[in-house]
Amino acid sequence: MNIQNVVMLGMQMQSLGFGDASGLLLRRICFNPDNFYLPQTIVKDGGQLLFALYFEKQGMEGQYSLQYYDVTLQKDNAISALRSGNTDLTELEKQMSAIEWQKAFDLDSVKPFDAEDKSTWETEAKVASVTNSLRLLEKNEQTKAFANYLKFKHWTGSFYQQLFTSIVPAKSKFDISQRFYFSESGNTITVDEAYRFLQNKWVERQIRQKKKLPDDASQTEMENGKASSNRGLLQKRRVNHSGKRKLRKANTEL
Repeated sequence: MNIQNVVMLGMQMQSLGFGDASGLLLRRICFNPDNFYLPQTIVKDGGQLLFALYFEKQGMEGQYSLQYYDVTLQKDNAISALRSGNTDLTELEKQMSAIEWQKAFDLDSVKPFDAEDKSTWETEAKVASVTNSLRLLEKNEQTKAFANYLKFKHWTGSFYQQLFTSIVPAKSKFDISQRFYFSESGNTITVDEAYRFLQNKWVERQIRQKKKLPDDASQTEMENGKASSNRGLLQKRRVNHSGKRKLRKANTEL
């Protein structure tokens, strides 16, 4: 294990605006994975930034480097807005907040179990209830992003990621997400720069919603469709004009 590599990555993260994450990096690198994600959460005015930094082993020496990070800006009122039809997710949020997920995902610790004593398996019953609720949300396309939001908020940083995989937040209308890559030339996007970028996108979305304008992707599709329609109309007019000219010429010859 290359300790200097850990030190270098820790310094890089601090220069980007994260705290001292050397210990977290060390605990992942010591397992010698080919790649891994490191979650980070930073609270900003009116919301929080959820980061998932992706590290990958590079070269013959097997040193790790930061390839990119996914970041999501979530506003303080996001949870209160998470409602779909008659489904109120505030109660599910409370249930998940009441569970110590770091312990819940620790599958190796020994604890007493007595089928007759509910207190010995009360936490597991709560986990089962929550996961069933999340599974139901994931079956519906309209609420799948909500389930992902809750998992990302409560399970990021827990042993879940060692058991399963990294949790990348799904795109929804309640947050703004972006991926920033890191090049060999050293170009980097700091936490503050990422926040300003996402905050601007958030403001732009609010303005579009007030004016009832579509998002950028929808706007592009509409413009492309309109351009295609205009091209078709132009071609049709050219055909009509050409046909009329031929008809006038034939009449003249007669």
